[in-house]
Amino acid sequence: MYSTLNRLNHLSSLATTYILILLGLISISSLITLPTVNIGKVDIKDLIVGRLRRWGAKEEDLATLRFDVRTDLNPLLNSYNTKQLFLYLTATYAEPTGDVHDVVLWDRIVTRADMRDFRAVTKKNQAQPARGKRGRGNVRLEEVKNKYPWKQPSGSFKGVATANFTLHYDLMPYVGLLSSGVAATARGPINIPEVIKR
Repeated sequence: MYSTLNRLNHLSSLATTYILILLGLISISSLITLPTVNIGKVDIKDLIVGRLRRWGAKEEDLATLRFDVRTDLNPLLNSYNTKQLFLYLTATYAEPTGDVHDVVLWDRIVTRADMRDFRAVTKKNQAQPARGKRGRGNVRLEEVKNKYPWKQPSGSFKGVATANFTLHYDLMPYVGLLSSGVAATARGPINIPEVIKR
């Protein structure tokens, strides 16, 4: 006869095996049924390039901007396996030397409950949704400043004519692999202005 300890050991190993099989099936099914997002738009406003002068350091150019975002993340947040989203805005541009840079200017971690912090986009004629889920997934950001400084490795934006701006997302599931995609883009390349001299 088996002892009680042997029986508990057998039951725990059997339960662990079934749980791992279940988690593997959830991971595979969430990859197969990965939701798609309609790409929204990013409007770039007030892109300014100034000269930063610090005592004891060489002068360098610093770009600042404001932007608006409108996109719908409902398909991502309504997935049963979504834990949180990581949103980040990037500027992609090429230097005259041919080097291509991809710079993160703004980011935010978004959980399901955190979605209420984003301004909701609702149709005026549409009835208001339930109080607990008001505006969930519809993102409308206005007049947001870049969170991180935008500097050139060479110290000057001279010769950099345009940049493409894209809002990316990384979807972190409860179980499975991290997936990523594009949530919104600016319409075409944005011109980088001349340096403001003071």
